[in-house]
Formats: sequence, structure tokens, C-alpha cells
Amino acid sequence: MKERFDGLLSPVRRHLDRRRSRSRSASETSRTQSPAPDTDNCLLAAPSASTILGSTTQSPPEGLISAESDRCSAAGLIADQWRKAYDLAKDKLSEQELKQLDGARLSDDTEDSPIMAAKDARKKMKEKEWKCTDKDGREVAVRGRIEKILKCIDQYAKIVDVGIQCNPQISSLVWAGLRFILQVALIHFEALNCLEEAIDTIITKMAYCQFYATVYAESLQITLDTDQTTVAFKEGMASALPEFYAAVLVFSIKATAYFRPSGSAKFTNYLKPFSVTLEPFINDIKTNQQKLQEFADMATMEKIEGNSKRLQEMLNLLGELESGIARLKIIETNIESVKQNLEVAEEERYLSKLPNADNAAFNSRLWEHERQCLPETRVDLLKQITAWSGNSSGKCVYWLSGMAGTGKSTIARTIAHNLANQQRLGASFFFSRGQGDLSHGAKLFTSIAIQLAYAIPGLKPYICRAIAENPSISQQALREQWKKLIVQPLCNLKETLAEVQQFFLIIDALDECEGDDDVRLILNLISQATNVSTIQLRVFITSRPEVHIHAGFRSLHTTHQNFVLHDISEQIVDRDIRAFLWYELENIREENSMPSEWPSESNIELLCRRASQLFIYASTACRFIRDPLWGPEEGLSIILNDKYQELDEMYTGILAHSIKGTDQHKRYQEMIGEELKRIVGSIVTLLEALPITELARLISVPTEKVHQRLRCLHSVLEIPNNDLSPIRLLHPSFRDFLRDQTRCMDSRFCINERKAHSDLLESSLNLMSKYLKKDMCNLQLPGALASEVDRDRLNHYLPFAVQYACRYWVKHLQQCGMELRNHGEVHGFLRTHFLHWLEVLSLIGKISDGILAVKALESMLTPKSDANHHLHAMVYDAKRFILNYRLIIETAPLQIYCSALVFSPQKSIIRSEFLDQFPCWLKRTPVVQAEWNPSFQSLEHSNILNAVAFSPDGQVLASASWNKTVRLWDPSTGALRATLEGHSHIVYSVAFSPDGQILASASWDKTVRLWDPSTGALRATLEGHSEGVRAVAFSPDGQVLASASSDNTVRLWDPSTGALRATLESHSHMVSAVAFSPDGQVLASAPDDNTVRLWDPSTGALRATLEGHSHMVWAVAFSPDGQILATASWDKTVRLWDPSTGALRSTLEGHSEGLRAVAFSPDGQVLASASADNTVRLWDPSTGALRATLEGHSHRVSAVAFSPDGQVLASASSDNTVRLWDPSIGALGVTVEGHSYEVHAVAFSPNGQILASASRDMTVRLWDPSTGGLRSTLEGHSGVVRAIAFSPDGQVLASASSDNTVRLWDPSTGALRSTLEGHSGVVLAIAFSADGQVVGSASSDNTVRLWDPSTGALRATLEGHSNMVWAVAFSPDGQILASASSDNTVRLWDPSTGRLRATLESHSQEVCAVAFSPDGQVLASASWDKTVRLWDPSTGALQATLEGHSGVVRAVAFSPDGQVLASASSDNTVRLWDTKSQDPIQTLYIGETIWKLSFSNIGSYLETDHGILDFETGTYRESRSQSISHHPVHVSGNWVKWKTENILWLPPDYRVMDMAVRHNVFVIGCSSGRVIFIELDADAIPIPPVL
Repeated sequence: MKERFDGLLSPVRRHLDRRRSRSRSASETSRTQSPAPDTDNCLLAAPSASTILGSTTQSPPEGLISAESDRCSAAGLIADQWRKAYDLAKDKLSEQELKQLDGARLSDDTEDSPIMAAKDARKKMKEKEWKCTDKDGREVAVRGRIEKILKCIDQYAKIVDVGIQCNPQISSLVWAGLRFILQVALIHFEALNCLEEAIDTIITKMAYCQFYATVYAESLQITLDTDQTTVAFKEGMASALPEFYAAVLVFSIKATAYFRPSGSAKFTNYLKPFSVTLEPFINDIKTNQQKLQEFADMATMEKIEGNSKRLQEMLNLLGELESGIARLKIIETNIESVKQNLEVAEEERYLSKLPNADNAAFNSRLWEHERQCLPETRVDLLKQITAWSGNSSGKCVYWLSGMAGTGKSTIARTIAHNLANQQRLGASFFFSRGQGDLSHGAKLFTSIAIQLAYAIPGLKPYICRAIAENPSISQQALREQWKKLIVQPLCNLKETLAEVQQFFLIIDALDECEGDDDVRLILNLISQATNVSTIQLRVFITSRPEVHIHAGFRSLHTTHQNFVLHDISEQIVDRDIRAFLWYELENIREENSMPSEWPSESNIELLCRRASQLFIYASTACRFIRDPLWGPEEGLSIILNDKYQELDEMYTGILAHSIKGTDQHKRYQEMIGEELKRIVGSIVTLLEALPITELARLISVPTEKVHQRLRCLHSVLEIPNNDLSPIRLLHPSFRDFLRDQTRCMDSRFCINERKAHSDLLESSLNLMSKYLKKDMCNLQLPGALASEVDRDRLNHYLPFAVQYACRYWVKHLQQCGMELRNHGEVHGFLRTHFLHWLEVLSLIGKISDGILAVKALESMLTPKSDANHHLHAMVYDAKRFILNYRLIIETAPLQIYCSALVFSPQKSIIRSEFLDQFPCWLKRTPVVQAEWNPSFQSLEHSNILNAVAFSPDGQVLASASWNKTVRLWDPSTGALRATLEGHSHIVYSVAFSPDGQILASASWDKTVRLWDPSTGALRATLEGHSEGVRAVAFSPDGQVLASASSDNTVRLWDPSTGALRATLESHSHMVSAVAFSPDGQVLASAPDDNTVRLWDPSTGALRATLEGHSHMVWAVAFSPDGQILATASWDKTVRLWDPSTGALRSTLEGHSEGLRAVAFSPDGQVLASASADNTVRLWDPSTGALRATLEGHSHRVSAVAFSPDGQVLASASSDNTVRLWDPSIGALGVTVEGHSYEVHAVAFSPNGQILASASRDMTVRLWDPSTGGLRSTLEGHSGVVRAIAFSPDGQVLASASSDNTVRLWDPSTGALRSTLEGHSGVVLAIAFSADGQVVGSASSDNTVRLWDPSTGALRATLEGHSNMVWAVAFSPDGQILASASSDNTVRLWDPSTGRLRATLESHSQEVCAVAFSPDGQVLASASWDKTVRLWDPSTGALQATLEGHSGVVRAVAFSPDGQVLASASSDNTVRLWDTKSQDPIQTLYIGETIWKLSFSNIGSYLETDHGILDFETGTYRESRSQSISHHPVHVSGNWVKWKTENILWLPPDYRVMDMAVRHNVFVIGCSSGRVIFIELDADAIPIPPVL
């Protein structure tokens, strides 16, 4: 404790001297920094002196000193008071106590002691009430409000702890003493209460007096206030403050002596109570503080009175604030409600994107009048179904089968109704042939998903998320829809469902779903409902017992429960039919007020016998009897006639009465009969039901006449009362009856199916010819997307009848057997409306139907037949047209007339027939090849492709990609069928089992996965490899699956069980390929040791090692007869071996790069090889002769595969596409002028008269931009030409190459002027100085070289960078050269001497680009660290760092006036910056990475390697309006854009590598090597007006 007292009291004199020195220093600091007061550490918010004493103006007059700015001067005045207090205290202390005062030393931590003590005091003060009396004697409570009042007044900015902060050491003595006293009191427990009271008093009084002292100090600064009150206040404070401080000091010393006694005092102090010893000193403090308060009251009462009104106003304001808070809470509640509503609306918006089959659900309007099972009917069956639905361990699927008319749909409606009442119905879908979307499965799962979203709690958000993540889900395959819209969302329910619940799907009349394959697929998919664990999903299905449905159920992997309706005993069925007849006829009796004895029981029994267990007979008879045309009495009499004993007789009678009922004159009955036959024949033949108005439109019969002819057929047809609902057969048995001449014996009614189809074909062609035209829906915008055309707009411009005709005319043609001839009706239609027809199919989302239709047309024609050879040629050309451009036709309908037409071959018949449909805004179109090339379709992926494989039946094409997925395609249409997800790394290989039931995929994730290709379900994952798996292959019998891995092994698996059978481990390198011989006796493997190994797969024994390749072997393949083994190697050769002897038969040479794949055609007559030279070559394996070279891929080809019939060759490439080829076509007939490999750069000469292009093919080509013609080819480089640049005067063209040289050319003649040699690495960049006297070249050899372009002489080699140099730039005056390097630096050089001027270091990653401002005062650098940095090139100082990009910054450029800087990044944006403020101005979202960037001459737009970018900034709006015409055309993704609108889609062969624009001509250097010129007419481009 003694040690603690050593620092209690510091020598006051010494402290005061030090304090004056610190005050002066602090005063100087405050004048320069003007720090804000620290209100967090104050005891009490205090008014300034001018506030207490009054002021003549609101703000201090000129000359007055602000309390804030002179805070330390005030502190100095207060210090004087402490000095006086010290002198006063000496008179009250003993000699020993004076020694304690003089000998005290400050501890190191006393600076913070007053603040901590003050906070404690402030807390205690808030617990008390401070009251004062105003001039009227009223007591006013101000302590609780004073802080809020004082803070509201700007000039009352003084803080109570000013004195403490300005006098930290003096005040620390007091607080340290008090703190120590408290610690002593804890030891002396009996004195604790008194000590706490004393401390409380001292702290409270001290806080007040510090406040008064501050106010007093401030008052001394206000020299103009000389009123009596102010003078009295100053005089009183001058005497009272020192006395108060002296009392505090005396108390501190006395208390210290009390608790640290010496000698006999140690004993006497324990005998003296604390209160007796120190009470006088406490009272002295109180007395002096009271004096201070009295003096303060003199000055403050008047102010308090003036502020009382203000206080009341503030209290009122507080009340209003509380009221406002209450209103805000209400608003918050409303906002939350609105938020919830918005979330619901957003979910509804997503669900509305899913196509929903109208009337699919059991309770839809279409089925409103359909009956459910009557009470006491179907009792046993309903009990059985109910038991199944209630059994949680029951089978997943219940199949109710039965012949036509046995009541399946009635039972399904009953089950659905019961489950809905129990809130267990998930969804229902009632198929109906001829009812549009109800006749096929295209909208089955989207409709079910919509219903499930509303039926299952918590499911809707997950389905909406699936739609958001898969915007094109409705266009994807059924298995994709099932997985992503139903299975995955249901699996996510585990987060929201507390327990497993049971929900049901009801699917009725599955036999009426078109397409046997679709039916089997649907059955396969729904059987996977057992895989959903979050709920129990059960499925109830009804159908006729069709063969394909039986087969589908047999193939299910899960068991199902089956019930056959027609196996129910006749007695039970008759009982149910009798109950139905009684119910229906009693209703008819009541509706028509018939006698109670009607109908008789004998009538019921007779009708029941005639029904012969067919509910359809009973229901049709009741409908006929109910028809008001006859009336119940007559209707029943007609039905009971002997002619109606069976269903067929009843149908005949109903039709006959419909004619008699219309007109009794016989001469009219034949005419009426023909009309009826045509109308009814159309209804039962239509492939999709139509409303009456649309049926009338299609067959060109007045709507009223259709109504008249059908008015007597309500017993067999559902004829709606509105014009939107389709006419519907009440039962398919009526259609069956009309089409069967053995059943419908009356020729007036029997429908000749071929004749009906022929009539509908003629009607369809006539209707389409009347309606079809370009831009059917008035979209206008060339890039308008089909997905954005709303249904109302579509139906307005395309009536249902027109849509029907476009979809089904070819099917009617197939069914009617019409002979097709040149210049016939079909030929004429195609010549006039083929493109219009495709447009409609695109708009209604049926392009796949169009492809199949064109192929069907082709199959109906005989090649080389004189009768139809012109038509055949056109149909073949139409097939190539639609297959090549399927993607864009399906996406943007009007691109049919733009991209598809423009890029079609010159000799394309479709192109020739529709030349008048070319876009008017294309003044010049690109030069294209003359003929269709062998590639007839491109299937685009989002990433590099590694493998392709056809299923054994050729119906599925599988592709494996770097994006970790396998995609399944329909090779006949190019439609994506499914995406198989599950691998966690690159997928390298795919293979189908011989029976097509399994698809195996090999991945770098070290696994092989086995899939069911029909459903997309994962069957098994084979694990065991310790490194990535490179290849898989099935044995010919499908009993063994081989996998090759980078772990140096081949593993053999049992694909049926997933068990490992054997491991072939003698490889010493990774294995890249495996293949079985056709007889399964040999397994070939290719390790990375340049050899091929042959194994006995049954024993695992090595049979032979084939040596000969000089590099790694990537692929192996056996010929179909097993006599040849082909191996493809990175040594650029294919070798053919005799696998029985291991002898080399021949070596196929010709590829210019390494090979990745080989494949034999099914007949063994053709061998295809895939290479990194971007080609596929076709060889004759018997002779080794090259048959054809297939060019089209823009990057290396990784895989090839023939279809089982050999008619299609598929190739997979790193250009992200799968191409389908016709291997019989061979090479192109005419080669388009251009490079043979991708174009790396294009550039206009300064005068625009020449365009130069540089390519990977090691050449530079010069073009005439006015014609697009090739002027010359500059050859000489031995490596890729990476960059080109014209000299400022256009007299020299420089080209930089990977051959380590720069070549200088004369662009006017194409002559080589000089070759600049010296670099030891690739030349990455070149640049001319502004005067053209110097060429700078940057290289991967870490140097920059300076050349004299006139002589080719080397002027200097600039060395210093420690890594490759990416870019160089000259300052505008040529005095500085900047170089950007991978060593993270920019270096500045003097180009005249080669001397290094400065190294700019600040980037954290490599620097990609540099650019000087026009005045040379700023240098910008772009880096991989995602920043742009601005430097002062004269000093090398960093001026600013521009942050905002989220990717590598590739390019930078200054505007002509230097006020704007543009930066382009791999985040696909261009950002504009203000160079003065360094603030961002605008962000342009491009969709592509821009690599080259510059401003136009007047800065009104940006020129990039993807075209012209327009922008809006205040800097250039004026200059833009005065500028010459420019064309804001650029390429984003696969689109040419005009401003923000897509105008022209670029096919894969025309994808941009580099681009240049000059006035209205833009030039594209393509990935295929083509260089195309396109000229626009800007005024003709149909873009929306700027609002």
C-alpha cells in the first residue's frame, strides 16, 4: 500500500511549470488540427461561457475568441487557480503533511485516471436529481435534461471534462488520491460507508466545479461582455475556485494521513471514527462548492429561465418523436407485409415461366361435368386403392389398367378428389388424345411442378430457385425437368419438414400420351419417386393395357401394384352400372318433371345388359337421353330400339338422328351428311383438338355452320359454349368406331383416315399460305428472343389454327400418302414460306418438330427422281439450313433472315430462294463458302469437350466436358436431352454398354460413374483409382468395364454390381486409353511411355507390347473385324497394327499436330483421326490413303465417334463444340479466302485503305476493305504472328512473331523490308514512336529492343526486367518508353540512350498494359492485381490506385483530352474514370474480355478488339453531338450488337478473335481463320427509339 501512495501527490509547483509548457504546445497543435471534442469522455455536456453570460449576437462577433479554438488557453487560466489553491492549502497543513505534498511523484498511469474517475462520477450523478430555483422561486429539475438541452445548441460545445483533459496531472492527484482512499477503505471495512459517501460527494462536487472552472476560464476570453452580472460572476469565481481546489487538496492530504498513519497515529486513527477526523474537510469542500454554485446561479438563472421554454419545446418534440416511432413501427409492419407480398409475387413470376398444360388437373374446367364414382359403386376397388394409399410401406406405383370404356378416368377423378380433401394430393395430370398439351408429355413435369408448389408446404421456394438457376428448363429434356423441378426441390424439403409426409401424383390415361418412347421414359422417371426421402411420393396411374405400357412397367427398377379393371366379375360391374343408370335417369326425371314411374326397372335392366360391362355405353346413353333435342321420353325410346343393342349401334344411331334432326328433306340430307362427315372427320383426325372457331378457320367452314352440324352430337362430343375451349371426344371409343369400317357400317359416317388427313393437309397449306409472312408477331428487333414473346401476343398474331397447321402439316402429309412432285403444292409452299414456317415454329417452341418434319419430307422423296429431284434438292438444303442454325433459329426467330440466311453457303437453295429477305440494314454481307461443308450441326457446350460416344441404337449422343458434366443429345435434332451431374472434376471419357442400358463416365475425380441413359439416374460410383481416370471401355458382351488411370493401372469392373474384378498394374506410366477387341479376347492399353500394351482380359496376362511411336499414345481402336488396331499418338501419326502378331502394317502421316483420338466406321471402311491441328482426317485403313480432311473446329479436336449406321461422325473439340459431320461429303467444294488457323489480330492502316490480319498460320494478310478482297499474303515468319502495327504514316507494317523476330513490310506492295532479329524469346508486343523513327519490341526474353525502322538496325537493348515483358508504350513526345512486365513492375526508359529512368513498383502481380496520357504527364498501368495505377512519369511517383475491377485488368487508354481513363478487365467490363478526381464515371458491361482499347480521335467512343463501344459521360456529350457519324457496333458473346441491341448472331465458324471498325465497315478476324467484312446501313437498323 505504501508503494501505491508514492505516486499519489506530485509536486504541484513542478507540475504547474510543466503544464504551462504543454499548454503552449497543445495550443499550437489545436490551431492546425482543430480536433473535435471527445464527447464520449465528458462528465456533463456544458454550455460555453457566452451561453451562460449572454451574447449580443448568435455567432461571436469578429475579434472574439472561440472557446473551442482556445481550449488550451482556458486550461492555462484554470491552472493558475490550482496554483493559488496550492498556496492556500499550505496554511492548513502541518509540516509533515507539507512534506507528503512536496515529496509525492506522479505514477505513469495517472494520465488516464481522471477520465476513468470522471466516468464513474458521471454514472453516479445520473442517479441523483439536480434542482435549482428560478427567479420566481419555482423549483426546476434540470439535471436529467441539461445534457440534452446543451447538446442541441451548437455553440454550447464545451465538454465538462475539459478541465480534466487540460489538467491531467493536477486533477490526477485528486482522483488518484480518491482511488487510493477507496482501496484503503476496503481494508478498513468499518469506515467503508463513510468513505463511499465522501468519495461520492467529492466526485460530484469536483465535477460541478470543473464545469464552473471551465465556464469561468471561457468568461475571461469574452472581453466585450461588461454587464454587472458578468463582472460579479468573474470576481466571485476568481476567489471561490482557488478555495475549492485548496479544500480538495487538504482533504486528499488529510485522508492520506488517516489511512497511512505513522508512529502512534497508527493506533489513534483506529480509535477515531472516520467521520470525526475528516468530516470538517468534507464540509469545507461542500461549503466552497456551494459558493461556486451561488456565483454560477447569478449568471445562469436568467439563461435557465430563457431556456425553459426551449426545454418544453424539446419535450413536445420528444412526444412527437415517440409518436413518430409508433408510426414507424406500423410502417415497418406494413413494409414487412409488402416484402412478403413481393416475395410471393416473385415466386408467382417464376412459376409463371413454367409452361402449364391447361386443364391437366382433375378439377380443371374441362373436367367439371365429368362424374366421379357414385356412392356404393366400385366399393371393393376403392377400398383396395385406399388401403394402398394408407400403407406407408406399400409399393410406390399403382397401375390401374382396363379396356376402353371401363371407367378408369372416373375412378382416377374419385381418388384425386378424395386425396385432395385429405390434403394429400400433390398433383394430377389427365392425358387426353387430341387435346393439345394433354396429348403429349412435353408439359407433364412442368405442370406437376406447378401443382406441387402449391400443394406441399415449403416447396414453392425450392421450385422457384430451380427455375431461376435453370431459365431454359422448360426447353430441356423430360428427365432434366423431373430431376431439377421435382426431385431436387423435394430433397431440399428436409430443411423445412418436421416429419415425412405422404403425397400422391395421379396420372390418368397414360395410353393417350403420344410417343411410346416418352411413355416409357415417364414410367422410368416416376419410378424414381422412391429416391425422395423427405416425403413419401406415391404415383397412381391409369391406362389401357397397351403393349408399350406393359413393357414400360416391366422395365421399372421398383415394383408396382397392378389392378386390371376388366378382370372384375361381371356381377360387380353390372351392379355398379345399374346404380349409375338409376342415378343418372332419376336426375333426368327430376330435371324434366317426368312421372315417378319413369324409367321402369325393365328399362334399366335392358340398358344394363346392353352396356356389357362398359361404362361408356351407359354414360353415352344417358347423355343422349338428356339431349333436349329429343327429350327424355323419345331419347330413351330411341336408345331402347333394337338398333342400339351394342355400343357401335348406338353410335350409328346417334349420328343418323343428327342428320334427321337437321332437315327432313332427303335431298338436303346427303349434303348435310357430307358436311357432318367432313367436320366430324376433322375432329377425330386432328392431332390436337381445336376450339370451334379455330376448327372453322382451319377447314374454311363458317363457325355457325359448325355449330349447327354438331348440335345433335352432345352425347359423343364435349362442345364448349365458349370459343377458347377445344371440342373434345367424350370417349376415344367413338374415334375407334368411326375409323373402323367393320364397326361403322354406314358409309355416310365412316371416316376414311387417309382422305381426312389429305383434307387437313390441304386446309393447313391454304391457311399457312394465307397467314405466314416475315416477322409474324411484329417483333421488329432482329435479336428479339422467342422466350420474351408473351402468350397473348403470340395468340393474337398466330391463331391456334395457324399454329396447328405449322406443327402438323407434314404429319398429315405422311398419313395421306400424297405423291410429291416438283413444283407441286408442297414445293410451292416451301419456296414461298419455308423461312416463315421456321419462324412460327421458333415462336411456339417447336423447332425440333420442324427438324423431324424436314427429315420426314426427305424420307418421302426419291433422290435423282426426275419427278421430284428439284424438291428433293430443296428439302436436303432445308435440312442443312435448319440443322446448322438450329440454335439461333430456336433462340431468336428473326435471325432466320439475318444470321442463318447471311451465313448460308453461296449455292444454298434456301439462300437463293429468299435473297429478297436479306436484312435491308446489311449493305455488304460477308463472303461465305460456296457449298455446305461436311459439318451439318454444332452442339455448343460451355466448356472444353473431351469425349463423345453414340448409344448402340444411335438415338443418344453423349459428350464429356471440362465442366464436370456429361450431356446427352438427340443427334437427329440436336436437342439437349439431359445433363448428368455428379462428378467433382473434369470428365475425360464416356462409353455406352453394348445393350445401351448403362453409360460409363471417367473423371479426374478418380471415379467412374455408371448412369441409366434413359432416365439420367446414377446407378453406381466405382471408386478405387488413386489418380484421375482417363478412359473407359466396355467388353463386347457388356460383362466387363475397363478403366485407365493416371495411377498407372487399368482396372476391370463388373458393371452390373460395381465390383472390382482385376487390376492390371504393370504399367510404369499413366494410362491414357483402353479398348477391347470385337471378340473380347484382347484388351489394348496406351501408357505414357510411347507404347501400346495388349492384355488377356480374362487372366490379366500381358500378351504383347507394341513399340514404334516416338511420343505418347492418346488413343487406341480396333477395327470391327478385329484385324487392325489403330493407335493415335502425339507424334502426329496414326499407326495401324496387326493385333494378332503385333506387326506394324502402316503409318498414316499428314496431321501437323499431335493426335488425340481415332475411330473406325461400323463397316470398317473408314478410319477417322482427331488432332490438335483442329482437323479430323478420314483414311482408308486398307490402303492408308487419305480420303478427306474435315475442317471447321477452331481448336484441337479431342474425340471422334461414328454413329451405329455410319451416317454421322461426331467430333468433340476444345472450342466447346460437338460437330456432327456427314462423312460421305468429304472436304469443301470451294475454300474461302482466309487464314488456315485462328486470326490473332486485325488492324486498319491510318488512312483506312488497307486491313492487315495476323494468324497462327504464320502469315500476315493484307485486304482491301472496300471490296473485302485479298491483296497479298505476307509469308516469312516461322511461328505464330501475335501482333501487328502500322507506322504513323502507314508506310511500314510491323509484325511480331513467336519465331522471336519482328518483320517490317511495305504494305503497299507486300514486300519484306527487313527482319529484326535479336530477341531470344517470343515477341509479345510492338509499338512505333509518335514520329515513326523508333520501333519498340517486347519479348518473353525479359528485354525490350529499340529498332530503326528505316534501316532495321538495333538501336538499344533495354535490360532490367526479371520476367517477360508484355507491353511497351512511347510517351507522346517520344522522350520516355514504358515497359510492363510479369515481374510486377513498370520501367521507364530514355529511348534515345537506353538508360533506365525509373522502376515503378507497387503492383502485387504482373503488369499487363501501359498507356500515357496525351500530355505525357500521367502513365497508367494495368495489372493482374485487378487495379489500375496512375504514375507521374517525370518522377516515378505513384499518384493514385484505381480499384473496382473484380478481374485482371487487360488494357487501359486515355481520352484525347486526358480527362477520362478507360480500363478493360477480364470481369467483362470496361470502366471509365475521372483522371483528376480518380472517381469512377461509368461501367460498361460488355459480356466479353476486352484485350485492346483506345478512344476515337475526338473521344466520343471507344475502339476495341470487339468493336465500338458507345458511352455517356458529361465530358463528351457535347463533343459527341458535334462529331462525325460513328457506328457503335461491337461483339458481345456470340452477338454483334448495335448499341445495346443484338442484331446479328455469329455462327461458330465466325466467332471473334479480333475486330476492327472503320466508319460503317466492321471487320472480324475469326477463330476459324476467316476474315469477314460487313457493312452496315445504320439508318435502316430497326432499333427502339431512345426515350
